[in-house]
Amino acid sequence: MAALTLAEAEMIGILLHSALYGIFLVLFVGSLYIPLSRPRRQSTPPNRFLISVTIVLFVLITVHWVLQLLRLIDAFIYHANDDEGPSKYYADGAQRKNVVKTAFYVAQTFTGDCTMAYRLYIVWGRNWKIVVLPALLSTGLLVAGSGATYSFAHLTPGENIFVSSAGHWVLTVFATTLCTNVTVTSLIAYRVWSIHRPMKGVAQQSSMPVIQVILESAAIYTVCLIPTLAGYLGKENYQFITLDATSPAIGIAFALIIVRVGLGMSTEKTTQMVNGRTFRSPITSASGSEPLHGVTIKITKSSDVHGFPQHFGDEMASKDYKRGESL
Repeated sequence: MAALTLAEAEMIGILLHSALYGIFLVLFVGSLYIPLSRPRRQSTPPNRFLISVTIVLFVLITVHWVLQLLRLIDAFIYHANDDEGPSKYYADGAQRKNVVKTAFYVAQTFTGDCTMAYRLYIVWGRNWKIVVLPALLSTGLLVAGSGATYSFAHLTPGENIFVSSAGHWVLTVFATTLCTNVTVTSLIAYRVWSIHRPMKGVAQQSSMPVIQVILESAAIYTVCLIPTLAGYLGKENYQFITLDATSPAIGIAFALIIVRVGLGMSTEKTTQMVNGRTFRSPITSASGSEPLHGVTIKITKSSDVHGFPQHFGDEMASKDYKRGESL
């Protein structure tokens, strides 16, 4: 079987990129409609932070996609009759559109990582210590991304990208953003699990949608990053395919969170928000064998804080639950 050429990898990559961009476009519209339509259904005003980040990511991802289309046209139309065909065009890392495309990729990756770090900050009760490591990793990403963009602009014709200084910078970009995603996702998942663990039989099911939001959204991006990093380490052309997929995957991961939470697939939607109400109907324990004859739950009204229930950050301070007792 013939090895995958650079031109073939780029062609497959832009096809995958376009398909994922279409999915992102649908989710982007939904992520704007849901928060903007909430005042008509609820008293909660639109979240300006989420809307702003969504629009910024949409602009960055769209420009990146357009640049990829323009490079495809240049390679297969204007440079199709070159000595080595489109592959020679794509091998020129110093080509202006490639340099600009790299800058936009770094910008959207940095924006996505910073947003994830901010989510972590909110979920952990606005504890700045928990975001020190993600903040350092994001800073390293920005430095490495700037170095990669500069190095691409100064590549010499025919220079191998994988062994060049630009390739080393790009490798650092992939490594830092992968570490950020794994770290933030793990800490958020642990936080949600630790909060809902004591509420077995009462809110066990309500925690699952939130965990699914975290795991599903992070998995989309991580699935693209891992083979990209592996391909770069192995100097394989297939990494250009997965690299193209990471751009819309960033937007899909973030928009999916907003859409799912906005649709009520979160803890505060499935948990009964009643202040000082006593639930006296029998509730079965998590194992299904032990009835709980009296459960009293005092829950203050919860609101969304940048896409996540506020009580996540408050360490469930407003919830008092007792077994077989009344307040």
